Amino acid sequence: MARYRIFYWKHIPSSITVEGDGRTIKRQLSQKIQNAIDAYAMAEELTSTGNYAAQYRRGDWIERDGTPEEVAQTLLADLEAEFAKIEIPRRQIPSR
Repeated sequence: MARYRIFYWKHIPSSITVEGDGRTIKRQLSQKIQNAIDAYAMAEELTSTGNYAAQYRRGDWIERDGTPEEVAQTLLADLEAEFAKIEIPRRQIPSR
């Protein structure tokens, strides 16, 4: 048995932490997801360091069967598949 927590930027998963058997595994989601987070931030004009960083949050700890390695591998695959096509909002262009 292991437990995991997802670190989100807004609603988009950014990284995971998995604990079990006295070990902690931390993994980032793919560069594609990281790029989508940056594009989302640009579209919403959250470009200052403070505004960008304020969007991060930690999810709750959730238990899951398996070793930490198994949980991390499965969780990353599930999250990558779920967020493969992140909808990036259109940047609002102010009318003149």
